Amino acid sequence: MITPKTLRLKINHRGKGTPKDLSFPVSHLICAGWVGRDREALQAHIDELFQLGIPKPTRVPIYMNLSPYLLTTDHEITVVSDRSSGEVEYVLLWRDPDIWVTVGSDHTDRDIETRSIPASKQMYAKCLSSECWPYEELKDHWEQLALRCWITREGKRALYQQASLASILSPAELLHGLPKEGIGHQEGVMLFSGTVATQSGIVYGDSYDLELEDSVLKRSLQHSYQVSILPQYV
Repeated sequence: MITPKTLRLKINHRGKGTPKDLSFPVSHLICAGWVGRDREALQAHIDELFQLGIPKPTRVPIYMNLSPYLLTTDHEITVVSDRSSGEVEYVLLWRDPDIWVTVGSDHTDRDIETRSIPASKQMYAKCLSSECWPYEELKDHWEQLALRCWITREGKRALYQQASLASILSPAELLHGLPKEGIGHQEGVMLFSGTVATQSGIVYGDSYDLELEDSVLKRSLQHSYQVSILPQYV
């Protein structure tokens, strides 16, 4: 049995008052993929990755089971290749009946991805904000939330991804499609939602700035992290 990893986050209720502590033991880390609602845009993203040699999926969405120890709220990660990239996603913390939401990045090795998508996901940390929101505060205006990612490469920062959450599957849809075998309802599940299309194709960045914006309640969750290539021999 995989040992759960306990994450300690702050619950920010409507952006008011002192954030409350959340100790969340993660028994299952799941990364979803191919979650776009717009079939044309989804196919464009599939084609974008296929140009990099990444096989097209046989079904959508997909759910990949990864190791909870990959999760981190740190602001720096190490990789072993100059062909890795992050992608902004909403992240669900689910322990029935409670759901919290934060923002994160499913950092991936694009070279390994051409041979095995799950292996490419398993190689690197899954970054996320140290703050979260109760899903109950978001349900009535979920599709008005927006994801954004800025990427910095060689000192130049640019908008990399931007889309409303109306463009990808909702928490209810993702959780409904999640295979339940081996997942207890009282166990902590961390579910990365899958991402949105990039502005200009895959870019291998030096750092990433992530944002989940709630324009209705006038607040945002943010996280930034740098990427360092780890020398393989010393």
